[in-house]
Amino acid sequence: MFVQNYYNLCYNIKEIVLMKEGDILSYKTLYRTYRPKMFSDVVGQEHITRTFKNALLKDKISHAYLFTGPRGTGKTSVAKIIAKTVNCVKSPTDEPCNVCESCSSINSGFDNDVYEIDAASNNGVDEIREIRDKVKYAPTTSRFKVYIIDEVHMLSTGAFNALLKTLEEPPSHVIFILATTEPHKIPATIISRCQRFDFKSISIKDIVARMKYIISVENIKIEEKAIYTIAKNAQGGMRDALSLLDQVISYSENIVIEEDVHEITGTVSEEKLANIVQYLILGNVNEAICSVDDLISRGKEPLRLIENLIFYFRDIFLINKMEKIDEQLVTNNSDETKEIAAKISENNLFELILILNNTQYEMRKTNQPRVFIELALFELVNKLFIKDIKIEKKEVKENTLKKVIKESETKTEINDSTEKKYIDVSVIEKILNNANKEKKENLKSNWSSIYGININLTNIEQLLIDGQVEAVSNDNKILLSYEVDAECSRLYEKDVYDKAISILNSLFHENYQIVSLPLKIWNEKKGEFIEQFKNNIKQPKLSPITEPIIIKKNNNKFEYEPEIVKEAIGIFGEEIINIK
Repeated sequence: MFVQNYYNLCYNIKEIVLMKEGDILSYKTLYRTYRPKMFSDVVGQEHITRTFKNALLKDKISHAYLFTGPRGTGKTSVAKIIAKTVNCVKSPTDEPCNVCESCSSINSGFDNDVYEIDAASNNGVDEIREIRDKVKYAPTTSRFKVYIIDEVHMLSTGAFNALLKTLEEPPSHVIFILATTEPHKIPATIISRCQRFDFKSISIKDIVARMKYIISVENIKIEEKAIYTIAKNAQGGMRDALSLLDQVISYSENIVIEEDVHEITGTVSEEKLANIVQYLILGNVNEAICSVDDLISRGKEPLRLIENLIFYFRDIFLINKMEKIDEQLVTNNSDETKEIAAKISENNLFELILILNNTQYEMRKTNQPRVFIELALFELVNKLFIKDIKIEKKEVKENTLKKVIKESETKTEINDSTEKKYIDVSVIEKILNNANKEKKENLKSNWSSIYGININLTNIEQLLIDGQVEAVSNDNKILLSYEVDAECSRLYEKDVYDKAISILNSLFHENYQIVSLPLKIWNEKKGEFIEQFKNNIKQPKLSPITEPIIIKKNNNKFEYEPEIVKEAIGIFGEEIINIK
């Protein structure tokens, strides 16, 4: 221990000499310059600083503390502030004066009664036994001897055993402060003898506020976006944020910009991520791959890029789910990202994140991660383009069709031949009297998965999705209702019906039949059925359906087509538009 302290003393003296000899060597990094010297300087740990300020003011100090939490969150800084406060000439006090001889010597690192030990390099039994032998001696000049053991989880089993008894009953003039990033590696016998304080990751808001204060003091020229990007990349550590700020200042020319931060960290900006996703939504996989390859050629790590994409889709998911966006939780929240979020369904987001997560797993096991990220883009475009473009069309279809129908009622004459289909009400009676609730719920919960089964039958898939599953019988007859009569009638066209059945059979692996009804007819028959069921009629009978279903034999041909009809056909295809 004596030898170690001697070398530490020599190192500190050498550092002071070098700082006086030249300006180049006198530079002190930001995280060291602005290391907290008082509790009020500690960022983001109010639950801890408040507790200690109250305890110190009342002179109620424990003999052993355990500080846990991520790196760079203030564990050793708080430990040194405690050491200063308990030994300050103003003690008992809630803040050190940083002026008295004791505070000054601790700040300089020369205090003989405060021992800062790195357990990573002093983890043997002998080092701990030396501590155990010396704790019985009174402090040299101070009120307390304070032992700060950093990375305490690195101690060997023998060292922990040697520390155990001393930690349980130390002399009244000794305080132990143990700090670690991995508390699960510390024996329970040690933890039980300490007061434990968990340091949390510092929020982006707190990191930004502290950085802005330092930037103003140091007169650093930096963009607002760059500050937030540094805070995001610090991942909850104030020390990491200031180290990164130091690095980008050295990298930048006159002013630190957001792109400088991305270049240093290897991350990708929200704008570039949004561009890639926009290409995927539009089905332009070539541009998406070119964008990714350009980023990789500029030094971006494929694994880091995949990670950025995962968090981007995660933020989209949260934007869709949260009523009010929490900027601490959702870091990608630009207007462009919000527009993208409106285009992607919740179910699809689960699949997209799963694809990227599986890709990340495979990339860790290969020497060619670039190949896997390109394959992932093809999978993503299949999910986004085939499904979400259809969903987007479905959302606008209702309004568009209403306009089409309204305009066409007065301007359009239909020339193609049609036929009338009268639905046998006994078929509906059989379905309702033999309804299977479990089958219905199972179909309804999986109904949206119809999208993407067959790229050549997306119009039929859309037609099925537009139908509402009202009942399913034991023999797999499905009753669908439709708000738009034209959609209902399409399922009575033989080729459309056969394709719809093939889609259902291939997806659910059972033989199904479909009966489709206009919503107004279904509501009428459902009312009749429920009324009889309430009157204890075991096999309710329904009144005949007098209103026929109009089935077209050929494609619609119009003597006069309004512009809005042409627009609708251009968007949805002629086969999905039926004008009444």
